[in-house]
Amino acid sequence: DMTATRPKPWHRVFRLKDELRSGELTLAEFAADLHEVTLGEGRRPIYEDPARFFALTFPTPALRELVKDVAERLAGRSTKAVRQLELTYGGGKTHTLITLYHLFRDPDALSEVKAVQEFRQHVGRALPKAFTVSLCFDKIDVERGIDGVRAPDGEVRSLKHPWSVLAFQLAGADGLRAVHGDGEDEERETPPAEPLLARLLALPEERGLATLVLVDEVLMYARGKAGMGPVWRERIVDFFQHLAQAVVKVDRAALVASLLASDQGKQDPLGQSLQSDLFDVIRRQKEEGVQPVGRGDVAEVLRRRLFETDGAGGPGDPGPGPHDAQVIGVVRALAGLDPATKRKRSEEEERFRKSYPFHPDLGDVFYSRWTQLTGFQRTRGILRTLATALRDAESWDECPVIGPSALLAAPGVDGISDAVADLAGISTSERTEGSRTDWRTLLEQELRIARRVQREVPALGQREVEQAVVAVFLHSQPIGHKANTPELVRMVGAGAPGAIDLDKALGGWRELSWFLDDGDLDDDGGAGAGGVGGGGAGGLPRSWRLGNRPNLKQMHDEACAQRVTDDAVEQRLKDEARRTRRLTEGARAAGAQVHTLPESPRDLADNGEFRYAVLGPEAASESGRPSAAASRYLSETTGPDKPRVHRNLVVLAAPSRDGIAAARDTIRSLLGWEDVQRQLAEHTVDPLQGERLRRRLEEARRRVPDTVRAAWCIVVTLNEAGAPQAFRLPADGGPLFAQIKGDERSRIKETAVDAEALLPDGPYDLWRESDEARFVSELASAFARNPRLPKFLKANIVVDTIAQGVARGLFVAELPRPDGSRRTWWREAPPREVMEDGQLRVALP
Repeated sequence: DMTATRPKPWHRVFRLKDELRSGELTLAEFAADLHEVTLGEGRRPIYEDPARFFALTFPTPALRELVKDVAERLAGRSTKAVRQLELTYGGGKTHTLITLYHLFRDPDALSEVKAVQEFRQHVGRALPKAFTVSLCFDKIDVERGIDGVRAPDGEVRSLKHPWSVLAFQLAGADGLRAVHGDGEDEERETPPAEPLLARLLALPEERGLATLVLVDEVLMYARGKAGMGPVWRERIVDFFQHLAQAVVKVDRAALVASLLASDQGKQDPLGQSLQSDLFDVIRRQKEEGVQPVGRGDVAEVLRRRLFETDGAGGPGDPGPGPHDAQVIGVVRALAGLDPATKRKRSEEEERFRKSYPFHPDLGDVFYSRWTQLTGFQRTRGILRTLATALRDAESWDECPVIGPSALLAAPGVDGISDAVADLAGISTSERTEGSRTDWRTLLEQELRIARRVQREVPALGQREVEQAVVAVFLHSQPIGHKANTPELVRMVGAGAPGAIDLDKALGGWRELSWFLDDGDLDDDGGAGAGGVGGGGAGGLPRSWRLGNRPNLKQMHDEACAQRVTDDAVEQRLKDEARRTRRLTEGARAAGAQVHTLPESPRDLADNGEFRYAVLGPEAASESGRPSAAASRYLSETTGPDKPRVHRNLVVLAAPSRDGIAAARDTIRSLLGWEDVQRQLAEHTVDPLQGERLRRRLEEARRRVPDTVRAAWCIVVTLNEAGAPQAFRLPADGGPLFAQIKGDERSRIKETAVDAEALLPDGPYDLWRESDEARFVSELASAFARNPRLPKFLKANIVVDTIAQGVARGLFVAELPRPDGSRRTWWREAPPREVMEDGQLRVALP
């Protein structure tokens, strides 16, 4: 439907948060910090202020269910006392802990923003008020402990051990005395047993409060402490075992813990072993684990965190229904490219509607693949990446959904965007087998190729090939993954490119790419899936993957640029010219003396025989402009002081300048493939890659003779005025000499002419007024010397013509005898040996 309204760019429907656009909201803001929230010093108000915090919070189904379970436990109606947040870092664990902190610390004071209403409705009753204790292990130094621990009465102390921090938050100095056991409010070196901890956890009940213990980043501290000796490892594990048991014993106490560490350096063998022990301890007491943000929640989390609240539908939602036209337009565009989308149009519209303004495939590839990378932070990683990208892209990105286009650098800017640079750094640092991939350099190279391809397909208006580079990069993580062609088309097709143009452009990138894996090309070099969407014949590969293993194209390009020398190209070109039979085929049989790539005019004897020479690249000429090198063969023999006598019997074939350049390129390409073959001969080669190389070599070798034949298309000879002339032959793949001979401009004759043309009043003007007779040899020599006359391939053609004239009575042949008399022939041709006698003359009857 070409009349349908084109969808608007995403930034004309959604507005980025002002603080994000201005830079006030830094990327660090996306890393929540429970400790700063509990201190309440105003360092990051978007987390400390409950109203601002819940304006950013999406109550995912899992998070609502966790809140309900904790509320039931704090109200004394549930046995679900211990919960563990199981996501890897960046997955919303700390955000979840802050959510629980704000909801239960003082529920009556909460503003009725939409998220709070959703939590209350899901719980179904008033939120219980709890005394909230936080153990932020990433803030506890293994040597000095932590400063600023606040007691219920306001006293602040510095404490060394986590059990002391817990006791002091619950009961101040009394709490320390309770766990110390001898009345002192000093710290103890060993963790208190479960009964002591249970009494502490029950103290808030005396004030009508439940007890909520929030634990974050356990492994950050535990790994460092365990490294100080086996005894500390035992103490840490014992503390968590006693704490979990104590929470279970107190009816209105709950423990929600995040055990993992954001610092991936803690995931060494000792850290992993310790983590396993802690998981076992918690697992004995807890219910099923919690993942607060699921795959289907990511889009709404992003909307609330990145966009302004404009409508009743919540943050980033301008109200009910206005997205439908946008979504329908995008899916309509994709249905024109991808048969699967066309078949499942209604399902795809619903999928895009849930994800809008984000392309759902973008969220999927981040969530399903990038979260497997140790350096990527799941939901937080997606937030940081898109925040970086959208801040720049909203001023120029014209795509209707946020996809790979938004991750590009601004139009006209070389290199990669800051967002892609961050992603490249993460993927480059990933620990994998084999050599590490320098993704930044790889992407910069591929984007240069993409921009080159886009210039050749100007109908594409949304930088689709650059988008394809970024999309394949995203799909290629972790190492070994790939995008199939329909996935790639859906990712880059939201801007409604033409199917033929997109097919051509993607095929162009495929052909020129250095780092696309060529393992998915089929036997004929094309794709089993066909063209765009898998339905055409464009020759696209089945799948796309970028990686550090150079493909054949890169190896070939590097060989051509770095290892194939100009001298090698020139020598091979001359060798191929000598081997190309079509340059000389038929010339010798026609009567010409043939010279292939003579070194100088000296090589062409000046003895009255017809000379056909195929000149070398140095004699390249243009139509109307014979080169000086070619002209020398017409005018001289051994040097400028030795002029050529039989100038009219020389016909030269020279290459054109554009033709010889094309031939050199073809030769360089062949030498490049031969170099690749030598490189791969030193390694174990994948059979499919070896077969592709064999095909490339065969194709390059087949092209050489045709390109060489096409290059030699300039004929250089004397014109009728005796000056060098050059003319271009039309394209013809047949024997070159036959084409030259058949061109009237060459003026070549290979059979006898009408004898009347040799008469004094004939067109050739061979007689002077004073001539009574002419030597036959003189007449024959005139055709070899005089450029205004035809070029006879064989000298005896003139003799045969004269013999024909004698037989017809046009001439009288005369041969002097020793006695001074003459033997004559008229109306009867003399014998051949007589015709070739140098004394034979012809006269008019």
